[in-house]
Amino acid sequence: MKMKDAARPTPAATAAWILYDFANTAYSMNVVSLYFSTWIVIELAQSDFWVSLVNSFSMLLVAITMPVLGDWSDRKNKKMVALFIFTVACISGTLLLGVAGVTISSTQLLIPLVLAIYVISNYSYQGGLVFYNALLPAVSTPKTLGRVSGYGVAIGYLGSAAGLLVGGLFVDGRQFGVTIPGIRAGGTVAAFMPTAILFLIFAIPIFIFVREPAIEVRDPHWDIKSSYKKVWHSIKSTQKHPGLLRFLLAKFLYEDSIQTIVIFMAVYTQAVMGFTQAQTNTFFVLVIPAAVIGSVICGILTDHFGPKKTLVGVILAWIIVLTIVIATMNHRLFWLLGAGVGILMGSTWTAARPLLVTLVPRENIGEFFGLYALSGKAAAITGPLLWSSMTMLLAKYGNVVKYKAAIGSLVLVMIAGLIVLLRVPDFHRRKKNV
Repeated sequence: MKMKDAARPTPAATAAWILYDFANTAYSMNVVSLYFSTWIVIELAQSDFWVSLVNSFSMLLVAITMPVLGDWSDRKNKKMVALFIFTVACISGTLLLGVAGVTISSTQLLIPLVLAIYVISNYSYQGGLVFYNALLPAVSTPKTLGRVSGYGVAIGYLGSAAGLLVGGLFVDGRQFGVTIPGIRAGGTVAAFMPTAILFLIFAIPIFIFVREPAIEVRDPHWDIKSSYKKVWHSIKSTQKHPGLLRFLLAKFLYEDSIQTIVIFMAVYTQAVMGFTQAQTNTFFVLVIPAAVIGSVICGILTDHFGPKKTLVGVILAWIIVLTIVIATMNHRLFWLLGAGVGILMGSTWTAARPLLVTLVPRENIGEFFGLYALSGKAAAITGPLLWSSMTMLLAKYGNVVKYKAAIGSLVLVMIAGLIVLLRVPDFHRRKKNV
């Protein structure tokens, strides 16, 4: 495949791509990180295992399907089509979570139904990221990859804040003491439908303004069997793409921890630190400004120092912050650490996407972002299972011990990821003047 000469991306296309990060992180915050897990574990008194299971299963589906769908999107120039389908499926699933939560009173019926709906919505959200990430070169230049990626993550955190504000309004019936006529407190489940609407509104611009660049495909024929063979060949042929396999392995290890923290952070703040749901919401809201600033700064650092060096520093900082989280029960320090976690979360995605772009040919970007998803989502299969195994094994020692031990196991995995990442080549000097 060969990239045709592409026009410089328009400001509208770049802004629309960034705005999609605003849209989908509202889902990530409200559904994945905050309300679904607390709804199942805290309010409905179900085991952590069920949340781990549906997250792991949805990620397994992503890991199995996304590499070949990424290859399909490359061959057919259908990244925008795929993104549209996955976006609609995620929004629809989120709406159904809200509908089921307010219409079904039987717990025996509700639990399996919403677990199944969550698998569909989370699979669609995570799968859509493959095609969204693969559009990054279409809305940036080689010199602005890091900045555009960082701006997307930063605006995404504003989407998280907007999601929390809107969702919290329907959950509690008020925000910061302000009530709106006609809106009453509906509990945790009331966050899902407003989140879906917010996602829909801010996802629309990307489908209006972004056009994926035309690619000349030597063999446009695609079938699933040959595509899986191609993915396997890509994994084996590391000599063609030095450092790619090491990067994917490193990403698997460090993201094993990060994905699990995203899922269970809200549960930890309530079960270990003793926060109420309202305090947890405020905790998430207040750490976001630091995360926005951190993401933008990380984008600039990525363009200046290169994504490899930047990502190494970010993962090292993760290890330090999580170690302090394990050691403390001080609420004030925990608030500061929460801001650190927010900064590092955004910084990780900001540096990781450009690092992959430096390691692979642009004409196969969809295929390799499929492998990128395979690595990350495989991590999201094992991470929650590791967490639930630790919590079940140490359940008799109480919430504090079992949850801190679970984070400790994630720190060890992240250290292994850092060691592997250090061996990934740094092509920043070679490509920064392109």
